[in-house]
Amino acid sequence: MVGQLHCPLFGVFGEEDQNPPVALEAELKKRAQAAGKDVTTKIYKNAGHAFLADYRPSYREAAAQELWGDVQSFFGKHLK
Repeated sequence: MVGQLHCPLFGVFGEEDQNPPVALEAELKKRAQAAGKDVTTKIYKNAGHAFLADYRPSYREAAAQELWGDVQSFFGKHLK
């Protein structure tokens, strides 16, 4: 589906997540580059699935704060 992208994508991966597995991060970057798409990815340490959701037991404050700053930077770059 990477070839069908029409906008920049920010792929977020928690290093402990199993769905999607962190191994897909490298594959996503590889396919995006081959398709000439603007895809940014980042793996967050000590984080699993849904680590930004502060209402779930999976919430990880440090990773969530780091992600929130990264999201603001990504939006600032692409939503001028």
